[in-house]
Amino acid sequence: MKVKDPVCGMTIESSTAAAHGTYGAETVYFCSLACQKKYDRDHGARRA
Repeated sequence: MKVKDPVCGMTIESSTAAAHGTYGAETVYFCSLACQKKYDRDHGARRA
């Protein structure tokens, strides 16, 4: 399934994403660990 990295906007395949996390009830996929770390830094309080 194609998904968009919320940090950089890159379209990636969820099955090959470098990282992912569950935030509330939503799973978010990232193209790199750097994007996940930035998202966690900016939205970490919402992470489930």
